Amino acid sequence: MKIYWLTFALLGLLMACGGDNSEQNTQQETGTSESAPASRPKHTLVFLDKSLSVNEDAAYVEKKYTKVLTDLVQKDISGAGDKIEVWLMHENTAKGKALELTSRTALEATEGMSQTDVEAAQTNYDFSLQKERLNFTQQILSQLATPNESRSNKQTDIQASLQAIGAVASKGEPVEVYYFSDMVESMPQKSRRDFHHTPPKTTAQADEWAKADALGLKSQYPNLTGVAVHMVLPFEPTTSSKINNPNITQYWKTFFTELGVKRVTEEI
Repeated sequence: MKIYWLTFALLGLLMACGGDNSEQNTQQETGTSESAPASRPKHTLVFLDKSLSVNEDAAYVEKKYTKVLTDLVQKDISGAGDKIEVWLMHENTAKGKALELTSRTALEATEGMSQTDVEAAQTNYDFSLQKERLNFTQQILSQLATPNESRSNKQTDIQASLQAIGAVASKGEPVEVYYFSDMVESMPQKSRRDFHHTPPKTTAQADEWAKADALGLKSQYPNLTGVAVHMVLPFEPTTSSKINNPNITQYWKTFFTELGVKRVTEEI
C-alpha cells in the first residue's frame, strides 16, 4: 500500500483543535452503549489481519482502513495516558504485538495564570496533541502497509486476540477493540474453526457454533463487560455474500456477545 499521499492530509490534523468529534458510521449494533469518564485514560487495541485473504493494497480497502484508523486515533487519543496497542493477526496472533503507543501530552497547570497565558497553554496543548496523533497514525499506517511474507500468513487465529483483550480488561479499564479483517478464522485444529473450508451456512448455525465456542472460553475471560468490539471488514457494499459471508459476521457478533462484551459493531 502506498501511504505517502496521506502526508499532506494528515498534516491538516495539526491545524485542528479538539479533534474528538469524528464519528464513524455503524450498522447492526448489539448490546448497550456506555461512556467512560472523560478523565479516565482510554485503551484501544487494533488488530490488523496479516493473512493472505485480506488485500490491504486494494484502493477501496486502503481508503476505508486509512479513514477508520485516522478517526480512531483522533477519538481515542485525547490526553496523557491514552494508549493504543497494535497487533498483527495471522497464524501466531498471540505473539503478534507490533506497537504500544501511549500519549504523553498533558495540559500544564494553569492555576494563577492570566487569561492570555491560559489560552496560550491550551493552544500549545492542542498543537502537541495533534502532533502526537499524527505520529501515532503514521506508525499504525506503516504497520498496515507492511506485507507479511512469512508462512504465518496462511492462517488466521482471531480467537487468540482474546488473550490481549482479556489482559487489558482484567485491569478494569474500558477497552475499544478494532478488527481490520475479513473475520475469516482459519485454524486447522479439530477444536477450532476453519471458515475457509467450513463456513456457517445459516444464521442459526452461526449462532449455534458461536455459543458453543464462547461457552468453552467464558471462564477464561470473565471481565469483558467493559469491552466494545468494532469489526472493520475489507468489503465494498456491493460485494456478493459469497465473498462477504454474513453468517461469518453473525458468528462473531454472537460469539463476543456471549462472552459478555458491552457492544459489537460492524463499521461501514
